[in-house]
Amino acid sequence: MHETQKAHYFGLPPNLALASVTSTPAVAAGLSHRIGILVEGSDADVVLWDSHPLRLGATPVKVWIDGILQIPLPSKTDEEKHVEVGKGKEGDEWKEVPETPNWDKERKEAIKWDGLPPLEGRKINGRVVFTNVKSVWKRDNNGALIREYPANSQSATTGFATVVVEGGNIICAGTCTSSLDDASFIDVNGGTISPGMMSYGSPLGLEAIPSEPSTVDGMTYDALKQDVPQILDDVGAVVRAVDALQFNTRDALWVLLLQKKALS
Repeated sequence: MHETQKAHYFGLPPNLALASVTSTPAVAAGLSHRIGILVEGSDADVVLWDSHPLRLGATPVKVWIDGILQIPLPSKTDEEKHVEVGKGKEGDEWKEVPETPNWDKERKEAIKWDGLPPLEGRKINGRVVFTNVKSVWKRDNNGALIREYPANSQSATTGFATVVVEGGNIICAGTCTSSLDDASFIDVNGGTISPGMMSYGSPLGLEAIPSEPSTVDGMTYDALKQDVPQILDDVGAVVRAVDALQFNTRDALWVLLLQKKALS
């Protein structure tokens, strides 16, 4: 369902998104006359959700398989406990199809670049104002991650903040009164602003499909058994994961991968 939610977020219509995990696989399995549909005579496999299933965080509250309640388990007296769906949710938004962004610009770029637009991120010059920010994190002089907003002295009821960024630096976080003329505004909808993350360790790497060798970087070198190619700049064979998008274009990324594969 999480993959279905992502597909809907990126433009798949809600009816097709739900069909992708119900009727479509049933057709592929040749069982569409029994499963994947809600009609008389079909298998009574039903899931009851606490909100619209395409909403992130939607949770099943009851599951029936062949008409038999599975989750939650029925009591010994076969009396089902009453489950109040949507309890605590305000308004009707929780049961409606979630809104999705407008991807028209991205669609045009994909057509313009024949499906392979440059991987360089969007850049905004000048002053940028982030609104509805829940928290702001930064690194101190020792590199440790600390929370700048809300500060420890602020109460837990502190509302969302406005964060002003100029020249790559945060110049205000909280209630900003500086001039915001000619600034670009971005609503983060209760999100968090934090420094970029980099991680080290063997579980990390630049691979697309774990079970498909053609999509990985090749075997990990063992410095105790063989010399590590100099181009990798990793004499001790410490596995390092770095954002592949720093190379800006797919062609540049493929050149790097081909060089590494040739040396391996």
